[in-house]
Amino acid sequence: MGVTIERAESDEARARIYAFRYRIYVDEMGIDSPEADHDRRWLRDALDDSSVSFALLRDGVVIGALRATVLADVPAPASLVAKYAMEPALAAFGPAEICTTSRFMLDPSARHGTAILRLVVAAYREAMARGVRLNYGDCSPHLLPFYEHLGYRRYTRAVNDTAYGFKIPILMLMRDHEWFARVRTPLGRVAKEFPDDTEARAWFERSYPDQLGVETASLMDDGTFLELLGERIAGDPLHQLGLLHGLARDEADRFLARATLVKAAPGDRIVRQGEPGDTLFVLLSGVADAVRDERPDESLAVFGAGDPFGEIGFLTAAPRSASVVARSACEAVVLSGEWLRGFLAKDPQVAATVLLNLSRVLAARLADTNRRLVG
Repeated sequence: MGVTIERAESDEARARIYAFRYRIYVDEMGIDSPEADHDRRWLRDALDDSSVSFALLRDGVVIGALRATVLADVPAPASLVAKYAMEPALAAFGPAEICTTSRFMLDPSARHGTAILRLVVAAYREAMARGVRLNYGDCSPHLLPFYEHLGYRRYTRAVNDTAYGFKIPILMLMRDHEWFARVRTPLGRVAKEFPDDTEARAWFERSYPDQLGVETASLMDDGTFLELLGERIAGDPLHQLGLLHGLARDEADRFLARATLVKAAPGDRIVRQGEPGDTLFVLLSGVADAVRDERPDESLAVFGAGDPFGEIGFLTAAPRSASVVARSACEAVVLSGEWLRGFLAKDPQVAATVLLNLSRVLAARLADTNRRLVG
């Protein structure tokens, strides 16, 4: 039978998707989702009644899922409008031309193949058939390079989702041929079947003038991301970022090839205690505190410019041992744990230098903890 796409039309097809979601979110990722039904072992929410879900099947077994929701189909869309800060778009385009995509998840066996695109294209064509022009969503920081390569872009500040943590809102202009060409999206060929939406592009440029560039290394020319870091820290990142000590510029470029930048506002919980996560962060500006959720006013460690955090999750794959909360406005480099593990195998000489730098950070923090305990 091979790999196929199924538009979930029947209760049985939808139930298979709900069960797949449970397996990925609850069993694999350990997320305590409020919508999870542990008796049925499925994950379903009220938005499913107003949405279309697609399943990626291998020999009839669900290995991926994605949901599309046109705003005009949602009986009470106020929470969605607020969640994604859609008010400017709603005034300009109306609910029939706006959708969200969500519940995008894949079995580990499907996360690196071309079958992903078939699922994305199915949802894209569904939205285009409905006349959608703007597509909203959100993602975890380490997934920004993937979504931006698809054609999404950032437009507003990060949000703290009570169930799913620190998320970056993202927006795709469905027929923005210029942007699609710039990020080299695999959706570009499909998008060219439809006319370029110059009106939507002009609206975005007027509405979000600070979001017209890219801050993800994989979407930039070689060396440009390192130059961007130098601008942000007003110095040489090879000297000022401890993680890069001992690397030549071309080695740092290779190491940062899938890095991106994210911003956090005061009070944002960038990392949450107890959640699974192997993403590594390096603070470029601002101050953040490591805290235990049971004692949120007691700082375990203070991070400033140049400091990495999240390294224990990266090195051990253990749940986060503490939360990291922005004390001030912060900006950080984000590196996916999955990318880093691949880099270790592909470029072991550079990786050894990075791991040595991380070990020095860990040793210094352990020494500081010991001093405080003795004190």
